[in-house]
Amino acid sequence: MSKLHLPHIGMRTIKTAVGVTLSYLIFVPFGLLYNEDYPGVLGYIGPLYACIPCVVCMQSSVEQSRKAGFSRLIGVLVGAVLGTLVILIPTSVLNFLPFKAVLLGLSCILAIVFCTNVLHRPAACTMACILPCVMSISGSVPDAERHLYAAARVIETLVGVSMALLVNTALPSPKPPEEGKKTA
Repeated sequence: MSKLHLPHIGMRTIKTAVGVTLSYLIFVPFGLLYNEDYPGVLGYIGPLYACIPCVVCMQSSVEQSRKAGFSRLIGVLVGAVLGTLVILIPTSVLNFLPFKAVLLGLSCILAIVFCTNVLHRPAACTMACILPCVMSISGSVPDAERHLYAAARVIETLVGVSMALLVNTALPSPKPPEEGKKTA
């Protein structure tokens, strides 16, 4: 009979699991689970968009997590501003689908050019492009409240990035092998 060999679970895996768990649990005591009965931005806040940046930003070192988190946050801020500008366009114009398609493409160009050439943060481009698309395409958010949706995404991202940094700092990192010693 062969022995069951369990895979090695590394510290980064454990840190990711702890960070995601905390990113979720931080919202639960307040009932912030996308409860549309809550007023304003609170109705759009929940743990999903906090768990995602926590996973993405949990890197092998605190410094790498800090860089990934900062880029993620910058991208979400740029995307929130661009998305808010897009949704300021009257619904009657924005509902003309060829116009919306071109506008989405233009918002991506603006996001990439701004993040890359002005902020010198190419890692922020992805989120800067995603958020305007989500804000203008999502049919579940009323036009008058899409700025609240943008604010909620920024808040949730800040929570997730913060959890990744907190957990990565608080839990031990594996020690690098000493120079001259062979590792098996």
